[in-house]
Amino acid sequence: MSAKKPSQEASAARPETKKTAGQPIRAVRPAPSRRPLHGLWPLLRHQFRHTVLYPSNLGFALLLPVIMYFMFGAFQSYSSIWRGHSNVSAQVMFSMGAYGATMAAASIAAGVGIERASGWSRQLALTPTTSATYLANKILLALASALLSLLGLMAVGFLCGAKAEGPMWVAVPGLILFGSLVTANMGLALGYLFRSDAAYAIIGGGSAIFAFLAGVWMPLDNMPEFFRDFAPYTPMYGLFHFSQWPLKDSPFNWAWIVNIAAWTAFFAAIAVRRIRKDTAR
Repeated sequence: MSAKKPSQEASAARPETKKTAGQPIRAVRPAPSRRPLHGLWPLLRHQFRHTVLYPSNLGFALLLPVIMYFMFGAFQSYSSIWRGHSNVSAQVMFSMGAYGATMAAASIAAGVGIERASGWSRQLALTPTTSATYLANKILLALASALLSLLGLMAVGFLCGAKAEGPMWVAVPGLILFGSLVTANMGLALGYLFRSDAAYAIIGGGSAIFAFLAGVWMPLDNMPEFFRDFAPYTPMYGLFHFSQWPLKDSPFNWAWIVNIAAWTAFFAAIAVRRIRKDTAR
């Protein structure tokens, strides 16, 4: 999957230069804006069109969860069985939606690797745009891709017999988006640590493994004891169980929030450290 190379129209003006007799031309770096999110909206608008709406990215975000929903939840003999606050079809829909949304978020955020390879980060260092603006832009783009993925799947699910109590159609997607902060920051961190092709490969394989350990593919109760004990410490465990909690008559577990917060902070710290290193060059 690829993202379109950012055009120079989205970057700030070129740095000024000074020339002294007998001395080479020297670039003068503009002073950073005092506003932490200076220039966020123009950058977000430009990259939304060129990344989130880029055909291959949009197709991936929309088709992946729909295909998986048809495989596991739509038109099955058990689809209409009512459990908790929805039928099984809706539970599978939201489960696959959580996986698809988190994959979409991570993939869009990992596009930072392409931008680094194209020199975008070096251009950023020569503009008044702050690191906070750039990171916030990437997180918002990732969440936008996750939202489009969810809306597309929910439309298909509604037409294919997924039924849930009214509040579930808002509460569950909202919690999925909140949990997607984990994989959005994971995508950023991997995009800074590895080349873009390696980052996408790690996201694809890693997310499938983490989803398995979170219980997306089969209930944790059916797994060996070792996996049940190890699963709560993996990145997607908290976001999956937290987002699916409203559908079931089960007690709330604060460990889910701790898991989400810890992994989000871990991946965000890596991304912040790496972008500071890039912009300091």
